[in-house]
Amino acid sequence: MENHPAYAVEPTAPRKKRTWLKPVIVLGVIAGIVLLGIFVENPLTAARTEVGACLKGNVDNAESIRNVECGTPEANFKVVGKQGGKSEGGILLSGGSECDEYPTADLYYFQGRQTASDGILLCLENLKNPGARLPAVGDCLPGDAFAAKKLETVDCAGAHFKVLAIEREPDVSIGTTACASVVATDIKLTWASGVGGLIPRERVLCLDELK
Repeated sequence: MENHPAYAVEPTAPRKKRTWLKPVIVLGVIAGIVLLGIFVENPLTAARTEVGACLKGNVDNAESIRNVECGTPEANFKVVGKQGGKSEGGILLSGGSECDEYPTADLYYFQGRQTASDGILLCLENLKNPGARLPAVGDCLPGDAFAAKKLETVDCAGAHFKVLAIEREPDVSIGTTACASVVATDIKLTWASGVGGLIPRERVLCLDELK
């Protein structure tokens, strides 16, 4: 039988465990997540967005909406109202009329599941291209208010009309008449907004003719 020479095997010193490696890897992952959060913006979470916050992006593209610091050139919208417990279907049917109680609301942003009623509605003021503002009760208007494309209020000392009340368009199917309960009404003026994607609104101003 042929014998093969045995090779000498030198004993090797046992390797020390690199106990520092795992913590360094963990810290590296955490640092990576932090940096990712800095450079990659998270989509807007409406539930955590409060009244007074500012947003950037396009409300027609929900993925583009992000939080931004107010006063910066990027700020397109300001949250002037917030309501919970809303559904997408309800918002579409109402046309955003839930935002009527916020005088400076021009647009709305809804976030929620399509078939649920736990969505969040944000009423937004358009900071760059605001819509026409509805006069308030007690405001006064000039004599050319009926011809003006955009109602401008003036000092009551030289005004022609004063707003006594503001009502929704009457339901003609049931025979209601605007300003019927406002006995001092001399003239009624229909005011409308909602051009260019803004919240559609139509109101009747009950006016007292001062001159």
